[in-house]
Amino acid sequence: MSNPRGTQEMGTKATGLLAGAIFLLGGCHSSEPRSASPVTDACDVLTPGEVSSLIGVPIAAGKHIPASSTVMCAWSENGASGESATKVVLNFATLPYFDKEKAATGNVVVTPVSGVGDDAFFVTSEFGTSLFVRKGNTAIGFSVRERSLPADKVMAQERALGVKAAARL
Repeated sequence: MSNPRGTQEMGTKATGLLAGAIFLLGGCHSSEPRSASPVTDACDVLTPGEVSSLIGVPIAAGKHIPASSTVMCAWSENGASGESATKVVLNFATLPYFDKEKAATGNVVVTPVSGVGDDAFFVTSEFGTSLFVRKGNTAIGFSVRERSLPADKVMAQERALGVKAAARL
């Protein structure tokens, strides 16, 4: 024999749980990063406003690369298209990869950076510069893509963004 009241109560509880879960999950995808817990989505590490204020051009919301992954994000100039529109690329890195980049030799120059996360360094090569930051067990690598600027200006922009990013890791 079935219990219609019990079924109705279970349905109400399930609906309440589902609504609560949707509310909580909805909060995980806000456009502004949260500082209460470490960010795990590359597009939530920096805001378009933060990137825009340092790069000096209006920046659109970050886009995942590839779209199905949250490991890498690119911020592009608002309204621009093509490869030259991309201004900042950030990706999460494994700790072994972070250590490998830190020990790079040959045509690569590794420059330690103080005051950013637990450990940070620039990697400079013929392809430009990138900043790697580690905080705890989380590592990121990113670069400002602006070939028209001198390397020291790009590095200053990367460092400023690195300070903001490290605070969210």
